[in-house]
Amino acid sequence: MSVQPHQDEASLLVRRALDQYESNLIAYTAGILNGDYERARDVVQDSLLKLYLTDPEKVRDNLKAWLFTVCRNRALDILRKDHRLDIGNEDALTGAVSYDPDPSENADSHELHARIWELVDKLRPNQREVIRLKFMHDCSYQQIADVTGLTVGNVGFIMHVAIKKLREHLNRELATRSN
Repeated sequence: MSVQPHQDEASLLVRRALDQYESNLIAYTAGILNGDYERARDVVQDSLLKLYLTDPEKVRDNLKAWLFTVCRNRALDILRKDHRLDIGNEDALTGAVSYDPDPSENADSHELHARIWELVDKLRPNQREVIRLKFMHDCSYQQIADVTGLTVGNVGFIMHVAIKKLREHLNRELATRSN
């Protein structure tokens, strides 16, 4: 009978994960899988099954980072298995997730947001991943570190360099437009 409380708590964790993270996990995983949303859904479903089978004590306090990590690792395993992951290819982990600003925003703001996300796609894979986890999936630096296996310091450094590059690209474009 001691199995029942574990199952109840595991079921609650899975429901919480579905409610709070499912769409973000699918979008994040599809980005890793080059826009393959069907496979991304399968990965997320596998991750939720793994969550159900895992001791709730081990994941309860760090659910978001745990889920993103499991999805990331599973997606990378799929890419490796398919022999599609080319470590030297900067486009291998390009995300297919687009950023759609709120339609009520004015046209200039919409254009700027869209352009920033286009520029994010030009960053190195580790920079893209850190930026997306932070700004699309609202992960903390610690959660990003847990997901990627980096240290919090490395996450901060990568974030700093990525934002600096984005700023340089934007400033260059704005200077070109004003001439």
